[in-house]
Amino acid sequence: MAKDKRRKTAGKTRRPTPRGKRLIWFTVAVCCVLLVIFGIVLVNAVKNSAGQKDASESDVNAYDTTPVSLQKKVAYYVVGLLGEEETSPTSALFLLCHDKKQKILNVLEVPQATYLGDSDLWIEKKAGNVWGNPAPLDWCDFEGKRIYKAQIAECEEQGHTVSQKIGSASYNLISIFNEQYALPVDGYFMIPQEAFIKLVDLLGGLDVHLESAVTLGEIKFSAGVKTLDGAGALEYITMGGNTVDADLKRIQRQRRVFFALFQRLCAQSEEQLTKDSLLPVMKGSTPLRTRTSNDDMLAIINAWKDISADNVTAMILPGQAATLEGVSYYSVHRQQLIEVLNTYFNPYGEEITEAHVQIAEISSGGNSDTKLQTMDQIAVEQGGIAEDDKDK
Repeated sequence: MAKDKRRKTAGKTRRPTPRGKRLIWFTVAVCCVLLVIFGIVLVNAVKNSAGQKDASESDVNAYDTTPVSLQKKVAYYVVGLLGEEETSPTSALFLLCHDKKQKILNVLEVPQATYLGDSDLWIEKKAGNVWGNPAPLDWCDFEGKRIYKAQIAECEEQGHTVSQKIGSASYNLISIFNEQYALPVDGYFMIPQEAFIKLVDLLGGLDVHLESAVTLGEIKFSAGVKTLDGAGALEYITMGGNTVDADLKRIQRQRRVFFALFQRLCAQSEEQLTKDSLLPVMKGSTPLRTRTSNDDMLAIINAWKDISADNVTAMILPGQAATLEGVSYYSVHRQQLIEVLNTYFNPYGEEITEAHVQIAEISSGGNSDTKLQTMDQIAVEQGGIAEDDKDK
């Protein structure tokens, strides 16, 4: 066998030359500098992307909620009934103020034609149209928050990029209560009409006092306490014309139906809500539009069970019908609204003043009739479907 004549170098270490040492040290130094630069850039990028703001402020859908210090005492919820289509005007809209400490629930009912004025907050000028047609949001990318038209130039002068976000239906709707009425909102529940029908039927219908005879679908009801199924209840609270006067009359029918719905929900056990009524609707094809989890919804309803009918008060947003440029609106009365807010909707916060409410009045005047009513005046004991009450 031939002998391996290859040079054996294993086990020997070759020392770098002085020139090689300088090259190694130079390479190490360059790497260190690059690492420092990369670290600085990374930190600045994080700061710029977050705008050094709270995470909630970078959310395009963020809105003003109850301060943490008051959350055990009070909560606010927007509730509405959507139109026939997702983009249609809403059919009902109101704000619930739950005074947890006093076990009181106050309801502020908002007419659909309520005038919002000229603002870059909304494309629409009527409250009922806001959900279906939200305004796009001007957004400061550096600060990670919404800015207004007057702030765009200043933002750009500082070298910050301004972009537009797709408008959020919930954000735009809740902005009415945040901006115009200076009230926080902790959650919202917008009910599609199909979901409303299903929920009412799963609850066994609603017993409602009808002030006069009415035909709903093919059924003629005489005046008095009648049990309405989902379709009948929906028709009862949506029928009527498109005038402001018709809307105000519709609101008074809606409070009867929605309080009956409130009674039915509060009468159910958590197991019934979970298996038989509320959660089956949430799992259906048209659930409530909300950010609130199912568990939190159950907790809210459980908290309402201790509220008696005489401690639930409903009132229409103070104002009057008015016309602007040939269009009919509901014009809010600013001074009366401030009184209503401080009396019924601000139990623990700082006093709301004229500087806080951003209301554009078309017509100002004396106090309007808010149709204030405690629910013990209209409450009906909830039973079951009573076929013999129906005049076919």
